Amino acid sequence: MDQNQDNQTPSNPVQPVRVNEIKKHSMNPLAIVLGISAVLFGLFLVFSFVYFLMKGSMWKDNEHDVFSSGKSGEYVAEIELKGVIMDSHKILKQLKAAEEEKDIKAVVLRLNSPGGSVAPSQEIYEAVKAFPKPLVVSMESVAASGAFYVAAGAKHVYANAGTLTGSIGVIMEFINLKKLYEWAKVERFTINTGKFKDSGSEYRDMRPDERAYFQSLVSDTLEQFKAAVAEGRHMTPEEVTAIADGRVFSGMQAKKLKLVDDIGTFKDALAYIAKEAKIKGTPKIVHPSKKSAGLKELLMGGDEEDGFEEESSFLDRLVAKVSDRLLGANAENQIRPAGLYALWGAGR
Repeated sequence: MDQNQDNQTPSNPVQPVRVNEIKKHSMNPLAIVLGISAVLFGLFLVFSFVYFLMKGSMWKDNEHDVFSSGKSGEYVAEIELKGVIMDSHKILKQLKAAEEEKDIKAVVLRLNSPGGSVAPSQEIYEAVKAFPKPLVVSMESVAASGAFYVAAGAKHVYANAGTLTGSIGVIMEFINLKKLYEWAKVERFTINTGKFKDSGSEYRDMRPDERAYFQSLVSDTLEQFKAAVAEGRHMTPEEVTAIADGRVFSGMQAKKLKLVDDIGTFKDALAYIAKEAKIKGTPKIVHPSKKSAGLKELLMGGDEEDGFEEESSFLDRLVAKVSDRLLGANAENQIRPAGLYALWGAGR
């Protein structure tokens, strides 16, 4: 073989590729992911803005009637009190609207609640007692403690045979984290203007005089509860005192104790109140209108549902759901503001 031919250099030699050049021209995978995420998030914001803009007012409350039947006539309004009672504003607004709406001739107040904070329960009780149109209470699964307080204001009360009701009593709860603070080597103290100003603090034991002080608050509130039951249910103080130890009763037991008037379903309560209101034929039911949630309501709070828990924002609910997952429990139901509660134990 010709040696010159072997040593001949190729006319188009292959140039070596440098590693630095490959790195220079290749895209960082993290940058790609972040870029796509940013684009998708931007699209989400745009579509969300358009959706809520079309669905409802963004920064104004929608002007609308609380009740909307669509037609004139004679109606029975169904108002629901459900969940733990922490605020009275919504149901008071609904009762006021039912009072002012000329086509609404009567109200069925549907209760499904273990009770709640004392003061809102008292406000609803007073509104029910003073309601000028025919009103009947219909108890669902549970109408105990604060919810029974509300029912005591009605002239007529229906319960199902298996409804749990009663639980006449008041409760205050405290927690003592003294040993936990000691374990964590954390020291807490207060500077106050009186010996009862920091009563109930979680970092120390409760003194005997503080325990007596809180017991006096609970006992005084119980007397208010018992007086309302005695007046509303036409019972003697002795009859109420005999059962005012926190016990719940079935609907059948409650009827024997004069805590409810009749055993019956929602339909029975509806038929009764329609007769009281002199409505001819089958009564037509109207419910409170539900406002479409705008962007303000979603982010800043304001639930269009008819529940009675405290209003919370989207971020509050998100945090609560994360807490539920981490703690394995419903954090919203376990942590409540300090105060007096007419609340059945199983609902705590």
